[in-house]
Amino acid sequence: MLQPIIKNEKFIIKNFLSFLVTYLKKFIKIGLVFSLIGTAYFFIKPAVYTSKVSFYTNYNEAPQSSFLSMLPAGMLGGGMGYTSLSFSIENYLSSEEFLIDIVNNTYDIDGSKTTLTNHWGSDYNNFVVLNPMTFAKRLNSYFNFNNGLSGKEKKEIYAARLLKNSLSFSEDRRSLLNTITIGIEGDSELGIQIIADVYDSIIGYSSNVVNTKASEKKDFISNRLASIQKSLIISEDAMLKFSQENKQIENSPSLILERQRLQKDITLYNQLFFTLSDQLELAKINEKDNTTSFFLLDKPVTDRLKSGGGIVYNVIYYFTISIILSMIFYFYRHRKILFQS
Repeated sequence: MLQPIIKNEKFIIKNFLSFLVTYLKKFIKIGLVFSLIGTAYFFIKPAVYTSKVSFYTNYNEAPQSSFLSMLPAGMLGGGMGYTSLSFSIENYLSSEEFLIDIVNNTYDIDGSKTTLTNHWGSDYNNFVVLNPMTFAKRLNSYFNFNNGLSGKEKKEIYAARLLKNSLSFSEDRRSLLNTITIGIEGDSELGIQIIADVYDSIIGYSSNVVNTKASEKKDFISNRLASIQKSLIISEDAMLKFSQENKQIENSPSLILERQRLQKDITLYNQLFFTLSDQLELAKINEKDNTTSFFLLDKPVTDRLKSGGGIVYNVIYYFTISIILSMIFYFYRHRKILFQS
């Protein structure tokens, strides 16, 4: 006979233990049944192979000291920036351009060359699956397609979504070690191919960012160099005219001061001209530079162990979850008796 577990807002542990003893055999039977189902599913479900690549992104050349660093802000113009342009790898991995590019690359799958769009995308309207979650996701994805999309576009979008959900990114903020992993069902080699392309794509995008900014810097420096050269010529002409018109200035403090000011302008513009010339050459080098600040730690490799835990983990997991759900069910079923206010 069941007794209230909570009565008048008081928890009665004796009645709770009595409830557990009463349904203990049922809980164990239910747990064993679900454990057997979980074990069967463990052997039936496709194996998931995890591939990963690890790399550092913390290489930076020592900043070069130059006369430019001593100039007041704005003397060279507001567009002159000497800080490197960084980007978020995590955001890049979620970008549509990246995903579409990867799924349209060609891979060696089951002995033939094909794209992920053809390999994965053909399942966008396949609802014959054992996993109910997979069925629900495919159904939801199918009805979310915009009207007018072609079959190829639907395959491409479906494959890109699958790729995005398969990729995982982590970053150690202290060491700047980045790790990208991907889980692929039933194919231990495909993951290595994809993760290698992912790494190459990141490297290519990073180099493109550096080269593009270097090209912009080169154009800006070229314009500033022309302007500085023009100002230098004007200052030199002014000094020449001043010297021709003032032969004797030793006894005139004002003329001496004027000559010093003209000489100071010439010196400044000379320094600017030579420094900008050096910076222009560096910008030209960076524009064609194909090196990168990324350093590979672990090359793309597939883990030797299957993902998702072993059979013991699955048995314990399903046994525990089934008992908890069974208790909730019987608590609800006898709620009027077990819970009294």
